[in-house]
Amino acid sequence: MCADQLLLALADPQQIAALSWNATRRLLSFYAGKAAQFELTRGSAEDVILRQPDLVLAGPFAGGPAKAAMRRAGLNVEQLSVPGTPAEAADQIEDFGTLIGQGLRGKAEARKLRDAFSQPAGEGTGRPIKALYLQRRGVVTGRGTMMDALMRAAGLENAVETQGFARIGVERLATIDADLLILDGHGLRADGDAADQGAAILAHPIIVSRFPPERRVIVPQSEIICAGPPLAKALERLKNAAQSFRKP
Repeated sequence: MCADQLLLALADPQQIAALSWNATRRLLSFYAGKAAQFELTRGSAEDVILRQPDLVLAGPFAGGPAKAAMRRAGLNVEQLSVPGTPAEAADQIEDFGTLIGQGLRGKAEARKLRDAFSQPAGEGTGRPIKALYLQRRGVVTGRGTMMDALMRAAGLENAVETQGFARIGVERLATIDADLLILDGHGLRADGDAADQGAAILAHPIIVSRFPPERRVIVPQSEIICAGPPLAKALERLKNAAQSFRKP
């Protein structure tokens, strides 16, 4: 799906033979509206081989047998990496533009992302604002993650001090030193209740009491699920939230 996002951001429409079925899911795809005009594929080797594309874009994890079959059929399969930092994300955007013959467009989008992360955050006074990014089933993101980089660029401090991803329970949520809660909008209904059991922790009374609306910011999952141009929009949201929280 992240290959879809890069393609939709940089390619001319006539360059796109097909996208993955996730490309039109608004929850996940930043360019879902734009993706609606293109054909979709489930990613099976048979489906892709019959289309005979000049280039197949693939992620590094799933679909190993399909990728092998496509290569045996003579297709050019380019496997993309998963950037871990904003700098790596900008480099990938630039390289991807070159790969599909859109070098100038790739350089321009990469520059936008680098500029967004190089802009200093607003001036803070006193203790830094601590932020907690909480996802379904109590998943949190610690140091060394893309969300951690977004927080730091926005002038926020990550309330989770461990490295990488972790899961925490309601007992930890009751005591964690956090001022601002970051949610991705996935799992809660319009009335604030959980949409399913996996999201129950997001609507727990402890969360409701500790983080009222003025201490929350929604960063849509479609802006942060992939390390691409939409990261700049996510960063803008976090900077605005940090500035609003600092106001008396």
